Amino acid sequence: MLIDAHSHAYDLPRKELEKYRSMRIVSVSEDLESSLKTLSIAEEFPNIIPFVGVHPWRLGEVSGSEVEEVLRLVEKRDDVKGVGEVGLDRKIEESYERQKEVFKKFCSLASEYDLPVNVHARAAWREALEILEKLEVEKAVIHWYSGPIELLEEIAQSGYMITINPAVKIQERHRKVLEEAELSIILTESDSPYRYRGLDLKPEMIRDLIKFISEVKKIDEEALENVIASNFRRLIR
Repeated sequence: MLIDAHSHAYDLPRKELEKYRSMRIVSVSEDLESSLKTLSIAEEFPNIIPFVGVHPWRLGEVSGSEVEEVLRLVEKRDDVKGVGEVGLDRKIEESYERQKEVFKKFCSLASEYDLPVNVHARAAWREALEILEKLEVEKAVIHWYSGPIELLEEIAQSGYMITINPAVKIQERHRKVLEEAELSIILTESDSPYRYRGLDLKPEMIRDLIKFISEVKKIDEEALENVIASNFRRLIR
């Protein structure tokens, strides 16, 4: 079983989603509209696991009332399986204080409802980890982790995971993370549909990503698939 633990699947054409029915795909959301779309496609595609949230990049334009509506989805809908994409981004300094406020709200709710959190933490890796731990979030995955190597041990000790993206082939910091991270905390992701330095990221790239990771970690591809599937089951009951 191939795992895509971070995709914006609501933004993929239905025809394309048909190709991925044999995969398990976590579809994260960015605001109320995309959260509702995510929940809708999950009704049609049982292999899609819906997460709702408000992306830190969107907080410059998303109102407080819209944030509250997304929070209410977590409280009121049984089909919400996780929280995300939520988190912090230090490179958008003008909204950073609001990012922390909103991230804490989603983490508190995830802790209360025992839901996994799919975290964006660019340039704020340590701060995001501290909030997750302080608010007693039990399950979390920090997506496309390219932060400090020394934090990997704390991430593992907290029971959290990271995702490796196909960009690992061209992003040196991400490649270093892959080399150093324990297999027990690794999941695969596409972050599709997203373009990064010439790469059009899609779920179909997970197969080739597995091959690349297996070569770096010196493990058989089938065995690696089983490890990642087992990690995923710990994240998603």
